[in-house]
Amino acid sequence: MLKLTMSSRKRSKRSKTYQRTKKFRIGSGRGSTCDLDVSQKNLQRDMTADSLRAMLKQEGAGHYNCVDYLSMTPWHQEVYQINKTNSLSRFPRKESGAETRIDEYCREQIVEWSFRVVDYFRIDREVVALSISFLDRFLSKCRCDRTSFKLAATTTLNLAVKLLYPCKLGELGILSDLSRGEFDMADVAEMESYILRSLAWRMHPPTAVAFATLLLDNLFYDLSSEISGPDLDDVYDVSSFFCDLAVCDYFFVPLKSSNVAIAAILNALEGMFGPENMLETEVRRVARRLGFLDSQGSSAARNRLWELYERSEECALHNNKVIAEEPHSIWSGGIFLKKLSTQYSPVSISTSCASGAEMTSACSKHTNMIRSNTSW
Repeated sequence: MLKLTMSSRKRSKRSKTYQRTKKFRIGSGRGSTCDLDVSQKNLQRDMTADSLRAMLKQEGAGHYNCVDYLSMTPWHQEVYQINKTNSLSRFPRKESGAETRIDEYCREQIVEWSFRVVDYFRIDREVVALSISFLDRFLSKCRCDRTSFKLAATTTLNLAVKLLYPCKLGELGILSDLSRGEFDMADVAEMESYILRSLAWRMHPPTAVAFATLLLDNLFYDLSSEISGPDLDDVYDVSSFFCDLAVCDYFFVPLKSSNVAIAAILNALEGMFGPENMLETEVRRVARRLGFLDSQGSSAARNRLWELYERSEECALHNNKVIAEEPHSIWSGGIFLKKLSTQYSPVSISTSCASGAEMTSACSKHTNMIRSNTSW
């Protein structure tokens, strides 16, 4: 089971622009005020469209693409390193045996651990998507045993937080403690230099959740029909959860983030409004207008996301809630129709911590608890 539940995303101001301008579509008055409101709505729509086109161009350049590195033989991997990294100094490693070789299960465990860490420190989950992008691209160029893999995963998480939430770096100082003495922050700093060189300092990949958020923003600016506020929030949150599930699964590593985002949005709409909802047609129309490429594997991606959802803790919580609320109904194990409002991450964490020094002190007290709940 994937120990991952849905949490309400702390969306940036950019993704909340539709909420602030929703009144523009509702108003029917005349005069300069109404004209100004419509122009502002159109301006916001054009801004999101420009951002999406820039991200698609960035994605199409290929600098942030990742290969199926677990299927590469050592010979192919060495050739890939020569072609891509030239004389890059690689991090010292042991020759991996069967007992230390990295596999899909190792990666899944690391991703779940990363989500527990960011949930604990109340950091947006997009940090994990950024971190795992660094990790996957690094592993496609540099072979690691499991010890080096854990160090690289901790380092990429630290790097992602440094880029998006530098204010949290002080609290993340205890990350080295979670390794149970295998390495310290000096090792993290050394590994950071290897990772930065191997990635050629390309540290801003377009993530699936960023694509999904901006695409939904543009959709709701352009949509003529109305959608209620709670449903609007649910569409964002459920789409983001599907993007989180995609980060967990190695199947999505070679896929483009834009295709994953569309699959996540379509699954969210299907789960909330049924397979025949009209919004799916609107999503496809807007995506084509903005230049999203149709992927032949989109149906496979959508099916894979549903499989991941059925394996997730969120699905089990939802099924249990439905059975508890309607004990006499026939529950067929279907998908969710509304997201659950849960405030708890897979790791039980006290919410009574204050900010500042008290928060840091409380985090130190909970370090052992995180260790006991973290599977390396």
